[in-house]
Amino acid sequence: MSLPSQSSRSARSSAVHYRRSQGSPLKRLLPAILVVTALALILWFALIRPSSEESPLTDPVQGNQQASAQETLNQPLNSSNAPVEISNSSPSRALPGSGETPDTQREVESSIAGSESASREEIRDTRSNTSIPPRGNSNSLLETARNSGTAQADPSSTLSNTGNSSGSRSGSSADRVQLQLSTAERMVNQNDRVAARRLLSRTLNTPNLSERDAQLLRNELTEINNVLVFGPVVAPNDPMCEEYTIQSGDSLSRIARRRELTTHWKLIQRVNRISNPSRIRLGQTLKLVRGPFHAIVHKHDHRMDIYHGAPNNPNDWVYIRSFNVGLGEDNGTPVGVFTISTNKLENPGWVNPRDPSERYSPDDPRNPIGEYWLGFDGVGEYASLTGYGIHGTIDPESIGDNRSMGCVRLADEDIALVYELLGERVSVVEIRP
Repeated sequence: MSLPSQSSRSARSSAVHYRRSQGSPLKRLLPAILVVTALALILWFALIRPSSEESPLTDPVQGNQQASAQETLNQPLNSSNAPVEISNSSPSRALPGSGETPDTQREVESSIAGSESASREEIRDTRSNTSIPPRGNSNSLLETARNSGTAQADPSSTLSNTGNSSGSRSGSSADRVQLQLSTAERMVNQNDRVAARRLLSRTLNTPNLSERDAQLLRNELTEINNVLVFGPVVAPNDPMCEEYTIQSGDSLSRIARRRELTTHWKLIQRVNRISNPSRIRLGQTLKLVRGPFHAIVHKHDHRMDIYHGAPNNPNDWVYIRSFNVGLGEDNGTPVGVFTISTNKLENPGWVNPRDPSERYSPDDPRNPIGEYWLGFDGVGEYASLTGYGIHGTIDPESIGDNRSMGCVRLADEDIALVYELLGERVSVVEIRP
């Protein structure tokens, strides 16, 4: 049996032990609660907070651009604000003018073939570094045609309206000429006079043109050639002209012979605006105009047309310009095909074939044939026609009339240019009724 004191201590001790054992489970759970809480906080910061707030590494401007791009992509394609594809790369060559421009070579061929509209493609820049200025619209022959009522107001409607006409060939021809003039005007404004000349010259050679339409084409071609042929600048891709640098020992006559231009050396002086041909300098760049040139005389109209091209291929001749002429009295100027002979003279003397006693020496101001003479001889079936020529006159009132002995007369300033253009034994002269 235990002592009372021992029993009492033992009971307290047991009570105390009981109370301690009751609090120990809470202490064991507390660390687990703290761990769970910490994990919850970590998951909240890692997964929930960044999705609703902006990342501190994101540039605000970049974020706005991305949002705007996303909004653009979400718009419908048929919306007025539909996105436009923009390329940061510049074109390989500058486009002349603003807007889309047709390929000039393709447009020439399409227009000649009579297509209803020229194909629209990326243009080839034909201006290069030339200093020839594009022509403004104010002096356009097309505008003159519109004002006179020959051309329609809308060039794009000409061919479509042709089919609704009464079948008149002249109306269709006028529409075609109007279209070609409009196309050539655009080419000139793009500084591609070479293509414009080729187009209009081929149009001029087509049959069934009215005289009014033909004159419009000749006027426009004359204006183009005043720049291409008779101006001092060589246009890009012009087959008639070339640049030449003066070398030691050169003269204009030597250059013309060496380069086989088939034109007179004075044409070099003319187009390069050289006042004194003996004062050319070493290293100077000149424009050379290469022949051959040819003449077609229309007796009915008293007109001489100058062309350029191979002598044996007249269908491809390119029109240059026209001159008024005087012809033989009593229909004395023969019809036929001729070539310029070696009898090509400057400041010639002359003997009247009807009265050999009537003679004129060079420098005689009374000499009726003027300052230049270009003899021409018949070829083929016309070989018997000799003794005729192209010359000037001291009677300018005879131009446009029939007063000569059968030769072709030109005004003083015109015969000087024709003399420079037509070459001996290569230039063709055709005289038509």
